[in-house]
Amino acid sequence: MNILIVSQHFYPDSFRVNEIATELVKRGNKVTVITSLPDYATGRVPKECKGLKNRKFNFNGVNVIRTFSVSRRSGVLFRALNYASFCISSTLKAKMLKERFDLAICYQTSPVLMANAARAAANKQKIPFIVYCLDLWPECLKAWGVGEGNPLFKLMHSYSKRIYNRADAIAVSSKPFTDYLSNVNGVKKSKICYIPQHSDDMNLPIKDNSDGILHLAFGGNIGSVQNIDCIVKAVAELKELTGFMVDIYGDGSELENCKKLANELNVQNKIIFHGRVDRERLWQEYKRADAFLLTLRAEDGIGLTAPAKLQEYMSGNRPIIAAIGGAAEEIISSSGCGVCVPAGDYKALATAIEDFVLNELKYKKFAENGRKHFEENFTLDKFMLSLEQLLKSFERSK
Repeated sequence: MNILIVSQHFYPDSFRVNEIATELVKRGNKVTVITSLPDYATGRVPKECKGLKNRKFNFNGVNVIRTFSVSRRSGVLFRALNYASFCISSTLKAKMLKERFDLAICYQTSPVLMANAARAAANKQKIPFIVYCLDLWPECLKAWGVGEGNPLFKLMHSYSKRIYNRADAIAVSSKPFTDYLSNVNGVKKSKICYIPQHSDDMNLPIKDNSDGILHLAFGGNIGSVQNIDCIVKAVAELKELTGFMVDIYGDGSELENCKKLANELNVQNKIIFHGRVDRERLWQEYKRADAFLLTLRAEDGIGLTAPAKLQEYMSGNRPIIAAIGGAAEEIISSSGCGVCVPAGDYKALATAIEDFVLNELKYKKFAENGRKHFEENFTLDKFMLSLEQLLKSFERSK
C-alpha cells in the first residue's frame, strides 16, 4: 500500500510514529510523512532546517516532507501560532501532492488541527481517512484553562466533532476514549477501535541494591497534566522515613514550580530533579530505579488517558506505584503490575510509597506481571498486527 501519514511531530523529535512509519516500510509499504519543522524538544527550529533547508529527506525508507510552522518557543501565543501555521501549511501541501495514495492517516497528538491535512488529501483523492487518536479534543483545551463556556472551546468542539466524524475509522490509544468520542463528539462507536500504544523495550537488568537506598523514578514531561506536585507532597508526608530517594527526569512548564514546592516542603534532600536527558542516558539512569512513579491529574477527560510511559515502565522489570485513574488504572489493576491510588491523592500515594520501602520483596511479583503484560500486549509487533488489520480492512473494501 502507498500510505500518507500526517503528524506534526516526526524525527528527529522522539515520537512513536517514527517507529510506526519505519515498520510500515519494512513490511512492504510505501510511506510518505508530512510533518512540521523539528522544534518540539527545544521550542526553536534548528539552523539546519531554516531557510527552506532540509525540507525533504529520507528516514529509514520513509519519504518525509517538512512544511512551514512558527516556532513553538514558549507561551500560549506562540503555541497557538505553531499549531495554526502547521495546519495551514500542511493542508496546502497535502492538496498539492500529485502522488496517488491508498490511505491517509493522521497520527493525532495535540492539536486535532493536524488532522486537517490528512482529511484534505483523502477528500481530494477519494481515499480512506483514518485517525489514530492519542489526545482528546476539545478536552485537551481544559489543561490550558480554557473551559467549556469559552468561545475558543466551543469553536474547537465544533471543529473536533466535524473532523472526527469525517474519518472513516478512528483508532484510540485508551479504551475510555471511545465513550468520550461517542458522547461528546457524536462519533459512531462502530467506527472506533482500540489499538494501545507500543513501547520500546527497556528490559532492564535486575537491580543491584548494594547502596541500601531504594530509588523511585519518574521520567517525562513535567506539566500541569502530569501532576508531579502530587509526588512532592507525598514525599513530604514521609520525612521521617529513611532508605529511599525519588529521581525525576525531564522538564516542562511546571518544573520550576515543583522545585520550589520541594524546597518549601523541605524535601529537597529526598527528591532530585535531573532535568531533561536523552533517551539513551535515561535508560541508563533507570537501571538504578527500584520502582517507577506515575501520576496524572484527575480532572476532566485528561484522566482517561493511559500515558505512553506506562507501557515503557512495564517493559523495564520494575513495579509501578501510581496515583492515576482512567485507562491507566485499568491496565495497572488488570495486569497486576503495581499499586494504584486515586489521582491527586498524595496521602494515599505516600502510604503506597511507604509500603514499598518497608516491604520491597512483595513487589517483585508486580515487576514480573508488568513485564509479562508488556510482552503480550505492548510490543511494536503487537501494535503493527492490530494496525495492519485495520489498514487491510480498507484495502479489501476498495
